[in-house]
Amino acid sequence: MAKSMIGMDIGISELKLALWDGHKFRKLISVPMLDNLVKDGVIVSYDAMGDFIKESIRGNRLTEDVAVILPANYSFIKRLTLAKMTKQQLEVNLPYEFRDFLTQGKDKYFYDYAVNGFSKDEESGGETMDLLAACAAKDIINEYRVMMKRAGLKLAAAIPAECAYVNLIRRQQDCEGKEFAFVDFGFNATRLYVFNGVGYEVTRVIDMGMKTVCEAISAHFGIDEHMARGHMQTNTENCLEVPEVRGVYDAIGAELRKALNFYSFSNRDSNLDELWCCGGGYHIRPMKAAIEENTEMKLRDVAELLPAIPEGADPVHFIAAIGAALQGGR
Repeated sequence: MAKSMIGMDIGISELKLALWDGHKFRKLISVPMLDNLVKDGVIVSYDAMGDFIKESIRGNRLTEDVAVILPANYSFIKRLTLAKMTKQQLEVNLPYEFRDFLTQGKDKYFYDYAVNGFSKDEESGGETMDLLAACAAKDIINEYRVMMKRAGLKLAAAIPAECAYVNLIRRQQDCEGKEFAFVDFGFNATRLYVFNGVGYEVTRVIDMGMKTVCEAISAHFGIDEHMARGHMQTNTENCLEVPEVRGVYDAIGAELRKALNFYSFSNRDSNLDELWCCGGGYHIRPMKAAIEENTEMKLRDVAELLPAIPEGADPVHFIAAIGAALQGGR
């Protein structure tokens, strides 16, 4: 039975919450982040963040359980093909699969996995298992657990963003063998996630996002970046069409094209022809046009893949939080 859950995405500029009652989303909440509380995607003060979360959820809680998105630099994720083994055998073997990433002893990390499916190895005749596996440092998870307790919540899950997208894919009919490419037009970066069915393939991070657009607007109009952000949100003086800004769109599109071409080259049977889009930048029409032109891909609204969303909410800003909330029903 699906479990009620608060999905939480702690961003640099916003705290995003998705309140899931086990059957549908009751509410999507976005709260502007306090200055200097998150830096480079990392929480500066867990105590202060706990207090901020507590205030943000006041009067809006359906459950105490929360599933939070971990920053990319706090978690590692891999798709693995291993000989079929028991749960106990996996507990022994998983740490060795992450040995190239670990900076501490293997016992300093938590490991988790989801089984995508089983197949037969043609050479050995034995059965193999396709896994999505992840690990995170125990001390970081404990910091999150204490932070949530301070906020009056219980940490039920802490997952990489990739797992949130897998939760969305799992809800689709006939997803096996179908490719999904998600593009998150975020503030600090643009992120591309590619999956084959529920099988994770690759993540590519492009170090350009809406902050880069703001910087281009700032340079064109000779204003500070805070004012430029206001210009971007309201398209003041048609700022989203000026040459410097269009150059940012083309640069992001070119980097996406490179990443998609590399994926297609590495996966010769790929038929990827559409991008499922989310993030604050998705509503910028000239950028969408530039991305479509550069990538030769059709852009689609990721909201089409979602369960029922409260009327009036704009889900493209909440995709990671929504996917995290669905962790309770996996």
